[in-house]
Amino acid sequence: MLDYRARAVFGGFVGLVAASLLWHTYDSNYDGMGIGAEFGPMFYPRILLVLWLVLSAGLIIEALLLREKPIANQRWGMLLGTLVLVAGSTLLLNVIGFLFASLLFCILACLFLGYREPIGLVLTGIIFPICTWYLFHEILMIRLPVSPWFTWV
Repeated sequence: MLDYRARAVFGGFVGLVAASLLWHTYDSNYDGMGIGAEFGPMFYPRILLVLWLVLSAGLIIEALLLREKPIANQRWGMLLGTLVLVAGSTLLLNVIGFLFASLLFCILACLFLGYREPIGLVLTGIIFPICTWYLFHEILMIRLPVSPWFTWV
């Protein structure tokens, strides 16, 4: 089990990685590579990197405030299974398109992680990917990988 100092250092390290990647998104090489109306290719990565920074800060704060809290045993099978689902979904993006790959991933991830309530499966596994696709495709005008069967999806 890691002591609180090691957890704080780890949080700081991943925070520095996120900060350096966020800094890199403002490189002038990305200027003029706009995808949609006023959004460049670094629009979504910046959102994810800011969230990463917030999580890193949370790791540091938790490690410093909750020094004696024990860490639960890791469930390596669940971690590796989730990584396989993410890798498979990523590989399927160009084969079946973003919408179908994300629908498949969300439903399989919910089932794999033990969420089997019908309402939760519909909301998380079906409605969330459709709303995400609609937000990027129709509102932000950021083109995602399309399905070979339905070019509008």
